[in-house]
Amino acid sequence: MLNLAILIAAAAAAATPAPQQKSVCDGPQYHQLDFWIGEWNVFQAGDNTKVGTSRIESVMDGCGIGEHFEAPDAPGGAYSGTSYSGYDRKDGKWHQMYIDTNGNVTGFAGDLDGSDLVMDAPANGAITRMVYRRLTDGSVEQIGTVSANFGRKWAPRYDYIYRKK
Repeated sequence: MLNLAILIAAAAAAATPAPQQKSVCDGPQYHQLDFWIGEWNVFQAGDNTKVGTSRIESVMDGCGIGEHFEAPDAPGGAYSGTSYSGYDRKDGKWHQMYIDTNGNVTGFAGDLDGSDLVMDAPANGAITRMVYRRLTDGSVEQIGTVSANFGRKWAPRYDYIYRKK
């Protein structure tokens, strides 16, 4: 009878969930881009042409955001890109590495500017800028610009609206 009581107690202890451990990335600064998480259809702003789809997810126990972008009907042929973004506690900035099927690897860094997350990638004398903006209807705007003169003048590259599927 004692053995049965021990077995029942052991089974009950094993069935009790362990207390949830707090992630080292629980602070609000790590979640400034969480509004982008979801399954999206991506459209060109202005003319509302669908350019692709994107799946954005929380990764690394909430310490980062992973993006998987697909544009099967892109003008130059099927295109895919993947990025990982995260807030770095060491320098207090957001960082993103973007890799695409054209062989491009781009490293961005930046921070909040008001409610926009703005990240720059300097390369070859130019600066590429990405802005993530949460819109009031729940969609997200991603704006890409480039400057060849150290940020004095910016030229548009793209302006996308992410709408939930």
